[in-house]
Amino acid sequence: MSRGRLILLTDLDDTLFASERSLPDNAERVQLAAVDGDGAPLSFQTHQQRMLWELFSGAANVIIPVTGRTSYALDRVTLSFPRKYAVVSHGALVTSEGDVLPAWQSRLAPHVDNAHLTIGRAYADLSEALPRVAPHLQFTLRRLEDLSVPVYLSIKATGALTVEAHALLNEVAQTHGLSLHANTRNAALRPSYTCKSEACRFLLEEVLQRQPEDTVIALGDSLSDLPFMTHSDLAVMPTRSQVWNAVKELAQ
Repeated sequence: MSRGRLILLTDLDDTLFASERSLPDNAERVQLAAVDGDGAPLSFQTHQQRMLWELFSGAANVIIPVTGRTSYALDRVTLSFPRKYAVVSHGALVTSEGDVLPAWQSRLAPHVDNAHLTIGRAYADLSEALPRVAPHLQFTLRRLEDLSVPVYLSIKATGALTVEAHALLNEVAQTHGLSLHANTRNAALRPSYTCKSEACRFLLEEVLQRQPEDTVIALGDSLSDLPFMTHSDLAVMPTRSQVWNAVKELAQ
């Protein structure tokens, strides 16, 4: 009887490692995990993160990074793991050894031109309207792409987004068929294919052809990771994380 494969779906930043500025002052930096665009040290593993990584990387048959990082930012991760498959740019792209997987490219092809148009129109609408509804804030809008595929429209504010700004973002997202993801100061408008959960489902079911005897373990730290983690049999989260804090609140 086959033991099946151990398949690891893992977030990276703030799960397997953390940037210098987000690590506690008393945490020992035991392993360099990522560098910045200039090659300078950026992120490190603590003892606990290193132990977790050694445990899973030594046992897993398939390791799939599932990350908001772009394909080129993933290249700056220094951890040693097979790059056979990866979910990058918040799920907009599924790559194999650095290139978009042909089957995923075929899925994207009918939607890319429209995504360029809708993100461009949302950019124009928000550039005009945000200063009007929140005149005390400064906004930076950027259209992000990865390997020539539109990923999302990024909106960053110098202060907390107002109720009026949230309402405008929601209206523009609905008008152009984009999904809105927002926190205190930042927001993103994404096309439907920018979805970690669907990218993971595609890899597990259509590429890896998941079998009943396979075991899938997912690692993540934020609430936005939960949808892709639902495709796993078991889930692991850091105890200093957004997901853990939400679980604690439910338990109280």
